[in-house]
Amino acid sequence: MAFEAEIENIRRIKADILGTGGKRLLTIAFDLSALIKLRIQTKGENAAGAKLVPYTPFTKSDRKSKGYQIAFVDFTQTGQLWASVGPRLVSSANAVSTVVIESRNARGKEILDKAVPKRGNILEVSESETKMATDAYREGLIKLVRI
Repeated sequence: MAFEAEIENIRRIKADILGTGGKRLLTIAFDLSALIKLRIQTKGENAAGAKLVPYTPFTKSDRKSKGYQIAFVDFTQTGQLWASVGPRLVSSANAVSTVVIESRNARGKEILDKAVPKRGNILEVSESETKMATDAYREGLIKLVRI
C-alpha cells in the first residue's frame, strides 16, 4: 500500500507543477528582475557585462550637483523607475507560460524606451542571472519532489 501512496503523491506533485506553471515562472521572473536591478544599480552594466554608455557631460554635472553618483549609469534618481519594474504574466495555458519584465507605468516605459537607442534593452537578462534564477528554481523543485 505504501508504494501506491507514493505513486499517488508523485501524480499530485506533477499535477501541481503543471497546474501552477505561470505562478512558478513568475517566481523565476521576480528573481531575474531583482538581479537585473542589482546589476545596473551597483555596476552600471548591460546583460553582456559591458558598461552602459556613460552620462552626457550635462547629465553628469546635473547629477553631481544633486548628490547622485556619476561613476556609471544606474538609472536611479527618484527610485520610481526601479520600483515600477517587475514581471507580468502575459499568458499561461497548456503548461506553456509567457512572462515579461517591464515597467508597470507610463513614465517608466518612456524611460526604458528612450534608453534603447543609446544603451539597448537594459532589462535584458544575462546568462549568469538566468543560471542563478533557474538553479534556485530547480533546487526548489527538488525539495518539492523529495518523498
